[in-house]
Formats: sequence, C-alpha cells, structure tokens
Amino acid sequence: MQILFMKKLILNLLIIFLGFQLNGQSITAEQLLNRAIAFHDPDGWWNKVKMDLIIDMEAPQNVKRRSNVVIDNIKGSFHLSMLRNGQLMEWMVDGKDSCDFRLNFSKPASTAEADSLDLTPYRARRWRNYYTYLYGIPMKLKDEGTHVGDEVIETKFMDKDVLALRVTYDESVGKDIWYFYFNPNTYALVGYRFYHDEAKNDGEYIVLEDMIVEKGLRIPKNRSWYTNAEDRLLGTDFLISFGVDRGW
Repeated sequence: MQILFMKKLILNLLIIFLGFQLNGQSITAEQLLNRAIAFHDPDGWWNKVKMDLIIDMEAPQNVKRRSNVVIDNIKGSFHLSMLRNGQLMEWMVDGKDSCDFRLNFSKPASTAEADSLDLTPYRARRWRNYYTYLYGIPMKLKDEGTHVGDEVIETKFMDKDVLALRVTYDESVGKDIWYFYFNPNTYALVGYRFYHDEAKNDGEYIVLEDMIVEKGLRIPKNRSWYTNAEDRLLGTDFLISFGVDRGW
C-alpha cells in the first residue's frame, strides 16, 4: 500500500511539474502578438480605414499643444495640423511619399522661413512615422523590417505582471531596441520601452492608460513618457477624440 501511495504521489507531482512547464511555454511570441492584435483590432480594420485624431500634448513647464492628426491608410496619406506660438502649421504626406506644408493656410514665404519652423519633408515624414507607429501598435509590429524576438518574457511593468516582447528593426527602419508589455489575461497593450543603448539604460518608457473604442478598434487613450534612467516625466499625450471612416 505504501509503495502504491508513493507511486501515485510521484505521478501527481510529475503531472503538476509538467503542467507548470507547459503553462510557462503555453504561448509563443507569435501567438502573443496575434492575440494582442485580435484585442486591439479584432476585425482587421487598421490598414483599411481613415482615422481622425485630436491629441493634446502636455509637458512640464510647457504650454499645452493641440494637434489634429489624420492617418488615411486607405490612400496611404497623412496630415498633421498643429497650433504653435499662435501660428497654425500643417505637414502633409501623400500616398506617393510626396510632402507639402502650410503656414496659416498658405505656403511659407521662403525656404528659410519653412526651415526655421521645421516645415520640411524630413519633419513631415518623421511626424507620419511617429503617429502611425505609436497609434498603430501592436498592428504595426507586423510591418516589414520588424523583428519580434522568439521569447515571451514574463516580467513586471509599473508593478504589474505582464508579458513582454523584445523587438528590433532593420537598420533602415530604426536602430532602437523596444520592449512591448501586454496584459497577460486580455493581451491589451499596457506600455512599451525603448533604448538607444540598453547597457546604458538610456531611452524612455511609455505608460498607457484608458482606451477609446471606435468601430471595433481599441486605441490607448493617454500616453505618458518617462526617462528610463531617472523616471522623469517628459510629457503626456491625451487622445481627446478618435474618429474612424471605413471608406464606404
């Protein structure tokens, strides 16, 4: 009887141990990313819609800045209008990657004036890449030139248990190292972090709060930026409104 009991005990312990092992390996990096995308864009609309975002940016010791961002993934175009120092500035990129600019609804008077206000093709494309990337995560992690690590990292972010993915890019896309953090139950994106040089603990981390749901898309509402080294608040982007047009 004692031998039989010991055999059953060992078998049960083995089953429990294997269960822990399987649970720890129950989701792959690809599955985690797919589940996160299914949470934020369950109907697969991100690449097929035009989005209109109004964003307030607040930073310590700076005046609040409001921006209107239009990301048109139907035509592949982008439009940013921003009120800065009493002047309305606009950056536009069309589907062929051509750029245009406006200052108070008119062309800048000179190249020197345009350059002084960052009304340049370089800045227009930077703004486009910035907004389409940050507001398109996790869907944008499927883009060409993006390399999602094979490991699902169990860690903490803002003192909460999360699942993380480490992401690098082709040099032509970006040189930074990124970590994306997901709720382990819903797979919602809760934050991310990037380093220029991970060994130096430079770069920043971004905390996401609340969510706007529009026609199936779930977009994080508020994004607060902090330095990795000092935990110093750099600013917060508040998504005031989010409109979606499916094009028909």
